Amino acid sequence: MDGARDGILVVDKATGPTSHDVVAMARRALQIRRIGHCGTLDPLASGVLVLCIGRLTRLSDWISRGDKEYVATFHLGAASSTDDAQGEIETTVGVSLPTHQELEAAMVPLRGNLEQIPPAHSAVKVDGVRSYKRARRNEAIELAPRAVRVDRFEITAYEPPHLQVLVECGKGTYIRSLARDLGTALGCGAYVESLRRLRIGMMHADAAVSLASLQSNEADALRAAYVEPRRALIGVLEPLDLDEYAGQAFVHGKAVSTDDKGEEQERAIFAGASLLGIGRVRDGLVAPVRVFASPSVVA
Repeated sequence: MDGARDGILVVDKATGPTSHDVVAMARRALQIRRIGHCGTLDPLASGVLVLCIGRLTRLSDWISRGDKEYVATFHLGAASSTDDAQGEIETTVGVSLPTHQELEAAMVPLRGNLEQIPPAHSAVKVDGVRSYKRARRNEAIELAPRAVRVDRFEITAYEPPHLQVLVECGKGTYIRSLARDLGTALGCGAYVESLRRLRIGMMHADAAVSLASLQSNEADALRAAYVEPRRALIGVLEPLDLDEYAGQAFVHGKAVSTDDKGEEQERAIFAGASLLGIGRVRDGLVAPVRVFASPSVVA
């Protein structure tokens, strides 16, 4: 399971490329077809984009559940058709920009557990079609609100009309929606001018490989940016370690006994340093949900 053929690579995406562009770059550089990303970053955004390689592409659903941290600059006093700087901008007329105190007050309801409406230009599907495709065709779109969690939403700098914020949030939270909703609450409008993702879970931008180093396949830079599955899943799934005998049974699709008698939950199943798969623990047994390893890695 070790090495580039089955791994987790943290990339520092630059502004401009799409997440799919980065996957294509990685496929060309590493000469590996089976690569996927965890948690899309818009072309406007930079920062942490996690790539799962080989068998671990099937781990992306779990890694994307990790908490995320962003630094963003909102432009106040205008609204955007895409809720960011890439859309059609319409300046709000006849409205003064808020004070620092007014900003603080308006941000309070946007923290905690929220019902958030995704941007019209997003990957959310409406009747099987991506919302952004409908938006580009100027179709009327009504997206249902989704439950999200915002743990931290703080001002780090304010020089009107630019507001810099730090956001820590759970899966599915749109920073563009936070900007839009803050602008609506203040009556002045707001959109995301710049956005950088600082981390997903325990994977940080300062330990990621740059696109330039990825494209040139720089061995040392790539090696430093690979993350062990156990670390990648911190805060997402608790690990459960099996011995060789139980590990062999697990990778063959069998439920095995465990001393864990807690509530039913999914766990990351390991044998030594090898991630065997995801298992569901219930009533003293752990049953495979998804198996990543071949039997030969359990030794």
